Amino acid sequence: MLFGKKKEITPEIYSEDTCQSCSEKTKRHYEEGDYVYGSGLQCKKCMSSNTVVTAIYGEYPEEDTRAKA
Repeated sequence: MLFGKKKEITPEIYSEDTCQSCSEKTKRHYEEGDYVYGSGLQCKKCMSSNTVVTAIYGEYPEEDTRAKA
């Protein structure tokens, strides 16, 4: 299809939690209600509840893993 409409590829949205106790960073899928400097999930390394969301960002899938139309 020469002049067909291209499919829009939506990025995967992630949140990054940083533990305030051990500085461990954890990447996870974004959840409704996440915001930067909001409370994060429990740290898996030191089991502390003192984590903060430090980043929210999107990543596009790799070129070779995209579905070919």
